[in-house]
Amino acid sequence: MAQGEGGLRHSVRISASGHVQEKDVKSLETWLNGEPELKGRVQVKRGAGRTEAGVPMGPQMDIVLHVVDWGGAATVAEIVRRVSESIREWRTSRRALGDPHPPDFRAEQDDEQD
Repeated sequence: MAQGEGGLRHSVRISASGHVQEKDVKSLETWLNGEPELKGRVQVKRGAGRTEAGVPMGPQMDIVLHVVDWGGAATVAEIVRRVSESIREWRTSRRALGDPHPPDFRAEQDDEQD
């Protein structure tokens, strides 16, 4: 949530190590957009993937959730917790649908200066 010019934008970055297929990112985006506890509180967007040592560079994109409406002091920590739970549920669902090794996405706080 931007707090004026030069303010802090609260975000949660969701990424996975290595290469992830577009269909997996799109599936997780759809899942997160449908989560009742997140709906209306975050904007799900794409962001350039961060480069990691030992991972080849490529067109990797991360999912970035921008906090738009969430009250309380533990705002971002609470969203990271809820998003992490949602990712676990998504992975369980994918396994139930026959995907034995869905990507291991992880959520972390990613605040940026405006």
